[in-house]
Amino acid sequence: MSHEIALKRLNMLKGHFRPSKDLKRELSTSTFNLSKAQESLWNTLPANYFETFECISELHGIPDPSLYNAEKDELRKDSNEFIIRLTNKMFEKGFTTPEKIAENIDAFNSGMISLGSFNFATCTRYLVQYGLYCKTIKNLGTERHHQELIDGCSLKTLGCFGLTEMGHGSNVRGIEITATYDKTTKEFILNSPTKTAIKFWIGALAKSAHNAVIFAQLYINENGQKVRKGVHAFVLPIRDRMTHTSFPGVEIGDCGYKKGLNGIDNGWIKFEDYRIPRESLLNRFADVTEDGVYQTAIESEGKRFGNSMSSLSGGRVFISRMSSEISLQSLSIAIRYAAVRRQFGPSDEETLLLDYPLHQYRLFTRFAEHFVHYLGANRLVKMWDKNLPKLLDEGNEQTEVIHALSSSMKAFVSWSSQSTIDECRKACGGHGYSFYSLFANILNFNDLHATWEGDSHVLTMQNQKFILNGIRKALKGKKVPETLEYLSLAQTTPPAFKGDFENIDELAKLFAQRASFLANKAAKALNEYEGGFEQGFLDLQSFELKDMSSAYHDNYCIETFRAFLTTVDDESVRSIFEKLLLLNFYTKMHNDGNFFVAALGLSQFEKLKKHINKSLKHLRKNIILLTQVLPFPERSMGALGHGDLQVYDRYLQHIKACKGVTERASWWKLAYTNSEQKN
Repeated sequence: MSHEIALKRLNMLKGHFRPSKDLKRELSTSTFNLSKAQESLWNTLPANYFETFECISELHGIPDPSLYNAEKDELRKDSNEFIIRLTNKMFEKGFTTPEKIAENIDAFNSGMISLGSFNFATCTRYLVQYGLYCKTIKNLGTERHHQELIDGCSLKTLGCFGLTEMGHGSNVRGIEITATYDKTTKEFILNSPTKTAIKFWIGALAKSAHNAVIFAQLYINENGQKVRKGVHAFVLPIRDRMTHTSFPGVEIGDCGYKKGLNGIDNGWIKFEDYRIPRESLLNRFADVTEDGVYQTAIESEGKRFGNSMSSLSGGRVFISRMSSEISLQSLSIAIRYAAVRRQFGPSDEETLLLDYPLHQYRLFTRFAEHFVHYLGANRLVKMWDKNLPKLLDEGNEQTEVIHALSSSMKAFVSWSSQSTIDECRKACGGHGYSFYSLFANILNFNDLHATWEGDSHVLTMQNQKFILNGIRKALKGKKVPETLEYLSLAQTTPPAFKGDFENIDELAKLFAQRASFLANKAAKALNEYEGGFEQGFLDLQSFELKDMSSAYHDNYCIETFRAFLTTVDDESVRSIFEKLLLLNFYTKMHNDGNFFVAALGLSQFEKLKKHINKSLKHLRKNIILLTQVLPFPERSMGALGHGDLQVYDRYLQHIKACKGVTERASWWKLAYTNSEQKN
């Protein structure tokens, strides 16, 4: 899609507004071309990102999430209705079809995550239906499951994804639910043998789903013995379509109220001698014949399991993207609010929050960090999409790279997002605590990102193993995988940096040297660990190994940003983007004194403060216009963050729009209980 079409579509949704005097003042100091900046950034986004917004505008426009605080049943009804109406509109306009979605589910989902800026439940609902239920059928099933896939993609069948149990989350290989083959009836029998075997936290299960993908331990009879063949996936009906009640042998319940995202009906399911056809087994990697013989071309259970789980990296890819995006959304709200809110200063006119250096540091440094993350996540989405056709090909190293990269991105971006969103809330004072600021909803949404699709600490271990394997290859003179090129620097001591603090290439090299040094330092610590390598891998998680993963993550994002800069033709735009990258450099250098004091020397390290303050002053002139570069519809910015900067007018409008806000309470007489008592 051309930038012109994308710009037209999004601006249609951004809406036209009358700029306030505050906005006119802010824009008068800007130094770059907004349209050119949008073109550069939006070219990193998928085309259907904008198609999604166009369909929403034709349905009923962008809903304002800060005006919507319904009960969970109403929220669930609305999220299901929204996904059906929006998908049907996509079909109606010819943007896609169920067959096209089935060909590339992740390409479709990459556009639907644009919903995350204003409708968190519907965004998650899409990921459950397409990214988990449909994608598992596609990746693990065969031709006999094709109709199930098409029915899921068309929403004829609403599905859910049953992996997590009461007693097992990240340790999938330890799940307890069993699927035992009965060759006399040619059926599998599902059982939840313990309380901890109950599938739990399953999105769309409690009230919505017709079918489920269920992961279970497969058992067959061999020579009179019940033999376990490991974790396998099955697709099966769980509700009668005539009554929408669960089948005999299937007990389904609601997980109840959650911290947030109550528009998703998370549920639990328990099986008791529930029989399903043999064909329910998703049999791409293994099958059971009618007479009960287990067949597979992959002898290693570990390899079969790895193939079965590999497609789940896509969830981490999209979490990285959504976390970085909602962080920038939160920062834009807080920055715009600070351009209006005045506090202390001269008696005639108080000082804007945005003019205080401390406030700039709190928000601008994080804006720079998440702008870098955003580009890194957009690149990761494209890497994932490009690799999908060969995801499970033997010897495809790119799958390993993406698994390691998505593991580190999901962890570090979602961790940073949690603190960033909360900092934005606090930066808006009491008004940030208001529901209408959106921060509570956004923070609850991002808490989910830091929770599901694998514990982030466990995921960094996956990344660490990838780096350590890369070190072994480098030591043997073999080619290292993509994203580990810095290992060729073989840095065993901190370098003596004598370069220019405003030279991006020289600073990028320093960060590559840091990544190399910390990787070699971690490997050395493991090899010399008194308790042995395996124990060291556990004991050093909070120290050398975490530092190694963090440096890997930083280096990837920096290299992505540098490549992005080469695509920016407009000098004014490239200059402001470079300022963001430089501020990100300086902040990370200042926050890692251990390495950078050694590399720079103490006197040079202390000069980082001057460079940070200089960057803050330059960005102060452009920060409001930078928030307009981001592709957020104005109605998704809550009461405090609309682009016209009419903060107080809009805030009061939001408050007065609530039902009963100025009415007397029905229980008003209680207020006079004690005053009517006689002494």
